[in-house]
Amino acid sequence: MAVGCVTGVIAIAFPAFAAYGYAQHGVIGVLAAGVAGGICWAAGSIAILFVTLLRDPDQVISAIGLAMMFRMGIPLVAGIFLMKLGGPLAEAGVFGMIVGFYLIGLVVETFLAVRLTSNSNDD
Repeated sequence: MAVGCVTGVIAIAFPAFAAYGYAQHGVIGVLAAGVAGGICWAAGSIAILFVTLLRDPDQVISAIGLAMMFRMGIPLVAGIFLMKLGGPLAEAGVFGMIVGFYLIGLVVETFLAVRLTSNSNDD
């Protein structure tokens, strides 16, 4: 359910990023939007998975810490790697799109993480 929410939000945001990418850089801009969305979707899904699996009240801090590492680390490392690699994706602004998708996903993932961890404390 939670991963589905992350998927939905990324899917809803994608057309805006793709339109911007296409207007600025053509088809490679749409590809950059897809790569950025895929990276942030994967990172967000892994983060939510950690929060979902480690919902025990004794493990909540560890779950949030692991989720933060993956939520932030994967997009950051991927963005730096793609910019250092250079090429058409870097020129199309893939790093900026990663940041945009990251910020959108962060809002949703934080909301979901708070709900998931607060539900586990009610048990």
